Amino acid sequence: MLAIRKEQAADHNDLVFKNTKGEQINEVSSTFARVVNQVGLNDGIRDPRQKVTFHVLRHTFASWLVESGIPLYTVKELLGHETLAMTVRYSHLGDNVLRDATKLFASTLNTRPGKETKTVNLR
Repeated sequence: MLAIRKEQAADHNDLVFKNTKGEQINEVSSTFARVVNQVGLNDGIRDPRQKVTFHVLRHTFASWLVESGIPLYTVKELLGHETLAMTVRYSHLGDNVLRDATKLFASTLNTRPGKETKTVNLR
């Protein structure tokens, strides 16, 4: 839904969720829940942990930033967290992120003059 909205928007910086006056939402109200219901994002989902909520967007935002290589401190500042520990709770790392980090590290070892390493698959 968001990808289609971006394609159709005249201004790609336009707000996705607006208040009833078409302005920026400064606090979470019933607007988000109303839009989620109208679009049907939670239709047929019984497990409350799988439902789209406003809070889920913060987790997704944090995770996507980390997966894109954005430093954790930057994610912390963007989310407004006081501690990195809270940011770590928000930014769920997938196996692919950890694997990519390990491969990047291994590639830097292989580029050092006079140093050769052998990659071993442990799986």
